Amino acid sequence: MTKDAVTKFLRRIGALLVLLVILTAVSIAAPGILRWRAINSLLKDNAPLLIIIVGATLPILLGCLDLSIAAMASLAAVVAAMLAPTLGSFSAVVVVAGACVIGAAQGYLIGRLQVPSFVISLGALGIFKGVAMYLTGAAMVGIAPGMVVYDLLGGRSFGMSNSFVLVLIVAGLFAALLKFTNLGRNIYAFGANEIAVYISGVRRDLVRSFAFAASAGCAALGGVMMISQTMFASATVAGSLLLPALVGVIVGGTAISGGVGGVLYSLIGGLIAILIRVGVTISGLPPESQDVAFGITILIAVALTTDRAKIGLVK
Repeated sequence: MTKDAVTKFLRRIGALLVLLVILTAVSIAAPGILRWRAINSLLKDNAPLLIIIVGATLPILLGCLDLSIAAMASLAAVVAAMLAPTLGSFSAVVVVAGACVIGAAQGYLIGRLQVPSFVISLGALGIFKGVAMYLTGAAMVGIAPGMVVYDLLGGRSFGMSNSFVLVLIVAGLFAALLKFTNLGRNIYAFGANEIAVYISGVRRDLVRSFAFAASAGCAALGGVMMISQTMFASATVAGSLLLPALVGVIVGGTAISGGVGGVLYSLIGGLIAILIRVGVTISGLPPESQDVAFGITILIAVALTTDRAKIGLVK
């Protein structure tokens, strides 16, 4: 078996093996984690993180990076909560659609201005966070129960969290799009060799805009899910989700250099990120240890998945 074949094989099953190892370790430390009630509760609580991970996969497949996803989720939650008294359940639709438009604009500007994606998205992070803080005055914004969308996302059907079911549906749709459509093939080709895609006549700005629109839309949907769980929003409600979201995508096997991976792999990576959180908690370590664990994980994952032949000189 050649080196390339071994690498591809490890990328396909490596995340699953890591998930099984961590799950085994966590289940030994806390046997109750394997009960269906505990698993279902864990998936419900972490559905916002998982949907953000699904959306964040698309820019990374391009070789780009969207650092604004957590701030977008917080802003979407705040705006949805403020619009809910007037628009009711439709407020969720408005904020997700608006986030898609904003994300598409980010993707377009990256190409038009020829500015690295992490710079544009880092600036957007600051803008979204500042706007959310201004709208709330650093206070919490609550919503009243009885709104169909929020009650539905916060509930269960046939014993399974509706939010997690929605995560699976969105992930399945994106996986099908990436595998069976020209747009999906262009996204992989873009990540593998952007210049070749440009020469072949593909509109790079449209491909990039779609990827960032999907990322922002999923982030906003994550913010809506958070409201459905807590019935309130704040400017920092999703502030801690950026690192675990990036860990989920990259540990799942989506290369930071682009062109390799997929949303289903990212879901596996997301489960690993969730178990890292659980492991830190049951080990008795302080909460801030989670960021240390995520930081170490992402450094290792980037080192292992980056295609150095593609990026040339590393500075």
